[in-house]
Amino acid sequence: MTDIKNIFNEFYSPLCNYAVKIVKDSVIAEDIVQSLFIQLWETNKLVTIEKPERFLLRSTKFKCIDYLRKNNSSTKVFASQESWDQITSTVDLNEEDIEPLLHYFASKLPRKTREVFLLSRTSGLTYKEIAKDRGIAVKTVETHMSKALKIMRKLLKDHDFFTLLVLLEFMDL
Repeated sequence: MTDIKNIFNEFYSPLCNYAVKIVKDSVIAEDIVQSLFIQLWETNKLVTIEKPERFLLRSTKFKCIDYLRKNNSSTKVFASQESWDQITSTVDLNEEDIEPLLHYFASKLPRKTREVFLLSRTSGLTYKEIAKDRGIAVKTVETHMSKALKIMRKLLKDHDFFTLLVLLEFMDL
């Protein structure tokens, strides 16, 4: 039980951030992630999972897809029903996965660094615009971005998200 508690404490908030980018509602996203953890606790499933973070990301994605399907959302979602074993297989990035994953990994950055990073990558602001918006020096924005990119590169590399890593390096997302 301690293991699932530690995993819950580490991943709950980032998974909620990830889910909200898919379902576009923070309350529903929290419900989805909570139900996932309840299901995992009831089945004691995490004991057998080698890489819980990858498993949790994939599981959250499919729970969000199930929610959208059940509620006849107008959002286009392309995925088939997956068994728990299939969920743990290699993660293939689709276009709709990129932004939620970016926010998931960005949630692991320090708060100010995350804010600067997301303003740059998701809002498309220049360093000068971010500096003005945040009331900080352009050099401080550069420092935060350098730190963010270094941490993000490591996180994405460690989790085998090479496609997202390439996009992070060469494109403004």
